[in-house]
Amino acid sequence: MKKLIKSIMILLIAVFSLLSFPNYALAEEDLLITNWTVDAYLQENGDLWIAEDITFEFKDKFNGVYRDIVLEKTSGVSDILVAIVNGGSISDYSQVTKAKNGDQDVFTLEEKNNKLIIKIFSPSKDEIKTFRISYLVKDVAIKYKDTGELYYKFLGNENVTSIESFIVNINLPSEDNSNKVKVFAHGPLNGRIDKINNKLYRFKVEKVPSKTFIEGRLLFPTEYIAESKNIHNIDKYQDIIDEEAALQTKIEQDRLKREASRKLLNNITLAVSGISILAFAIALYQSKRNINKEILNIEFRDIPEDCTPAVASYITGMFVGSNIIFATILDLFRKGYLRIRGEDEAFDVLDNDNFVIHKTKNIDMSLIDHERYFMNWLFDDMGNGEEVSTNDIKYYNKHSVSKSLERQSTWKKKVKAEADKLGYYDHSKSKQGTILIILSLVSIILGIVTAVFGSMFALLNFALGTILLIYGISLFYRLSDKGYIQYKKWMSFKKYMMKHKPDLSKEEALDSLDPTLIYALSLNVINKQRLSHYYDEAYTMNSWVFWYIIFASGDNNSFNRSIRNSFVSSSSSSSSGSFSGGGGGGAGGGGAGGF
Repeated sequence: MKKLIKSIMILLIAVFSLLSFPNYALAEEDLLITNWTVDAYLQENGDLWIAEDITFEFKDKFNGVYRDIVLEKTSGVSDILVAIVNGGSISDYSQVTKAKNGDQDVFTLEEKNNKLIIKIFSPSKDEIKTFRISYLVKDVAIKYKDTGELYYKFLGNENVTSIESFIVNINLPSEDNSNKVKVFAHGPLNGRIDKINNKLYRFKVEKVPSKTFIEGRLLFPTEYIAESKNIHNIDKYQDIIDEEAALQTKIEQDRLKREASRKLLNNITLAVSGISILAFAIALYQSKRNINKEILNIEFRDIPEDCTPAVASYITGMFVGSNIIFATILDLFRKGYLRIRGEDEAFDVLDNDNFVIHKTKNIDMSLIDHERYFMNWLFDDMGNGEEVSTNDIKYYNKHSVSKSLERQSTWKKKVKAEADKLGYYDHSKSKQGTILIILSLVSIILGIVTAVFGSMFALLNFALGTILLIYGISLFYRLSDKGYIQYKKWMSFKKYMMKHKPDLSKEEALDSLDPTLIYALSLNVINKQRLSHYYDEAYTMNSWVFWYIIFASGDNNSFNRSIRNSFVSSSSSSSSGSFSGGGGGGAGGGGAGGF
């Protein structure tokens, strides 16, 4: 609790420091791009023909606009045309060598710092204009041995003008009748990818702030760019797929971090109340734990209690990610309810890209409620009732997102219910928690009022009110003495597995009754010990240890990727999907603005 209070105080100081400065209203932007539509056509020689309609809303006086295009990873830009679109009519602008402010209906070109700058002279004030800019980007697509790649940044983070709507239509030179095209997009997470037809893919983003990039990455058969001279004589397809999968994983991790930060910041924002230190001290005293501290000093080298891996993960606050899913699958394997195999058993296991989980035993009352729910979710929802493949799981999580999230949420609630049933949570302090929260809300009002009058006591009200609100809420989710002891035991077990990484004997490793490795996995500890020595024997025995071995051996094998990717919704799709963060490695870039 001391660490919690200290962390809250540090955050409060930062927030209150911001509150102590005067508030300035954000000035309305003088120039805004209301719509930016890009029509891009990939040529068979790897060039990219682009036509852009950019609509500017001028709220002040400007001499014109500019469009800069980054030339990085291209062989240059040619065939540049500029026009103004007015309803159904189009008027071409003339290229000149020089122009001065006040000139109109002309444009200039300047290449500087590996960037082409197009300046369009069109004096404007309090009006809306649409300019059409077309050009050819040379040698932008790459022809590898096993795939063609178009990786292009249609908008760079050099852009300084906000955009209300940004649309990119990418037209491929051939139709994708075999569903071999893979489409990825990087940029704002509210972006969308849509397949319009077998040749046309659309990226769409609303409310694009300045300093934001948007790029597309498409993989397609090499025949699409048969005439390309930009040839890299290496295999690249799987590396790109793995790179995009890693970006998606990072998105999920970042989302969880943002969610946790947002929750804490919301609490701090609301927790601007104050209450007496006496009330807080009384609540602390009434919540004092009565436990034997000697137990907490014991190093636990084995699982502390016979609960499920999911429950252990839940009470330690680590119930997130694909590790807990796979740990639960291994535990059910160990208990004899399922088996795993490669889809094509004629090949070596790691030569498979798809793996099948087969139900070997019907659900019975030997399983706990959340285990029974997991079995139904796995086999009945995502599979055919008897088995489910990792491809089935991936398809389900991609095309039934809301249903998948609902099932995961329900499973988590059932795991929590089991933790409650085992007596891990203390609900007897909810009355004290309610009182503290009410007093905290009173402090919010006091804090706001005192802040309006400029009193420094507002800081005291905010600080004390925040502490009480956080602590009051925590009393509703408080571990019981039993639960706290189990929490400390599990953390000791985790620390032991992380620090010491004991080498198991052959008998211990192959003993399916010893679930130590499964529970460590549920706590996000993957023991990369020398279990590979027992690979063949574990495979012969069809033991869960075999699947653990290849899962723990690294992220590069097909089984590990298949398991992890199955439980992560992919943003790449040849039909529809959403943008991912990260990226930024595409050719091109640049932005637009006024002068």
